[in-house]
Amino acid sequence: MKKYIIIALLVVVALILAYLTFVIAAIKFAVGSVFVGIMVLAIFILWVMWKTRD
Repeated sequence: MKKYIIIALLVVVALILAYLTFVIAAIKFAVGSVFVGIMVLAIFILWVMWKTRD
């Protein structure tokens, strides 16, 4: 019986770690997407300013 409790505990810990890993990766992906969007917007503004000066 003790063996099954330890195995169940390890499975629960593994599931929690997998969930946290997924959540952290999703947060990093969202932050990275925001930064890429800001960079694209800045490059577009720079391009428009460069085109209007010519």
